[in-house]
Amino acid sequence: MTTASRIEREIAAEELAWREAWKPAPDERSYAVAKVEGEIPRELHGTLYRNGPSQAVLPTAGYAALHLFDGDALVHAFRFDDGSLHYTGRYVRDAGFVHRAARGAASTGFCNFPAAEPDPDAPLPYPPNTNVVWHAGRLMAMVEAAYPIALDPRTLATGETIRFADPMLGISTSAHPKVDGRTGQMWVHGYQPIEPYAALYCVEPDGRCSLAEPLDLPYPVMMHDLAITEHHVVVLLAPVTFDLSRGACLRDWFRWEPEKGLRFGVRRREPGAALQWFDAPSPGFVFHPGNAFEHDGKIVMDACTYPDGGALLEQLAVYRSGQRIPGAGAHPFLYELDLARGTCSERQLDDRVAEFPRLDDRRVGHRNRFGYAVIGSDGLVGPGTSTLVKYDRTGGPNALHDFGALCYPGEPVFVPRAPDAEEDDGFVLTVVYDGGSGRSRLVVLDARRFDGPPLATAHLEHRVPLGFHGNFAPGVV
Repeated sequence: MTTASRIEREIAAEELAWREAWKPAPDERSYAVAKVEGEIPRELHGTLYRNGPSQAVLPTAGYAALHLFDGDALVHAFRFDDGSLHYTGRYVRDAGFVHRAARGAASTGFCNFPAAEPDPDAPLPYPPNTNVVWHAGRLMAMVEAAYPIALDPRTLATGETIRFADPMLGISTSAHPKVDGRTGQMWVHGYQPIEPYAALYCVEPDGRCSLAEPLDLPYPVMMHDLAITEHHVVVLLAPVTFDLSRGACLRDWFRWEPEKGLRFGVRRREPGAALQWFDAPSPGFVFHPGNAFEHDGKIVMDACTYPDGGALLEQLAVYRSGQRIPGAGAHPFLYELDLARGTCSERQLDDRVAEFPRLDDRRVGHRNRFGYAVIGSDGLVGPGTSTLVKYDRTGGPNALHDFGALCYPGEPVFVPRAPDAEEDDGFVLTVVYDGGSGRSRLVVLDARRFDGPPLATAHLEHRVPLGFHGNFAPGVV
């Protein structure tokens, strides 16, 4: 076999495994995980929740052709209790899910809506399939185009729709709230294609909404996430603009306009504060900032930035197929916003592509040393992405954990060993799809020995679709 043919076979195997990793899982399950290599630390007491798109009814056109954002919300609960692990997976029964279930229809319309939706009575196809968040004693499934939906933290049964404020300024929320690691305040935004283009909400630890205000943006954009510091909120005005007149489908409404540049809007966390704008030196799109904090009169923020948002939009449409669009990857960048001078500097931190940045949640909005992410060597995080990274922001060596060929780890979630443990004294949890076995496993890494063997590997009885985001709820079992 020639080198070229061997490489072609390896690429084909990776693409096939990647498609299988995103394949819908129509069945709901609940069982005690029996096969565990190593020992699950008894300090892990709580539940890791994960969320992502799947299909309760398989689409006739084939799942690999779906846009990355298409699908019902399938929420997973990994419950840790006294060294044992229990798994539950259940679909969120939002209005769209209930309507489709009555017709036996698949969820395929989010990014093809409304052209692909033949039923005029169907609810808007915005299933809460992006994140699942624990705050103020509530478990919430979230997406960036609809209101959160409450879930039972143990059974995952679907509850009521949550509106933090009345009347929510007519704008729902994104899927990426930021909870201050010290105060417990949750800050979340929402956006839309008509004025006001965005809104900002603050929810206190008791669930009370203490701030609900419009954000004064110059034009509508895709605004997936935000960042907070001790005294400020940072909104991301990336040049992926939003216009309903551009086409018949939701995916046509977004356009890459790099000439508008990447801008950051900073406002204080007090009511009535105005936005101060900062222009990044280079255009780019940001799905996910890692963290932001204040230091010497500056806001320091790291983020996974896509230099070519146009390539990104193309990649999202074919993401599940394993096809790679050149230049579609994100790289970790560090931005410094000088509040007095109104200037912004940037620095690329790594040549490798990276996504799903996380940190010790106790440090959100405050200075952190360590961060975690999924990394790859080229293109968008996708086929061939088998590695997690632990970043040391003080300049120390970064650590890698490679799960091997045909294995795809999900977003890394850090859990401290104890409430008062040091920043990296704890565990990193990730759900890994193994393309060799066709099943998934939950892996527990020692954060301080990140490149060492796992502390525990829990082998699931089935495959968990890769999905997007999740969080750990300590003490919730």
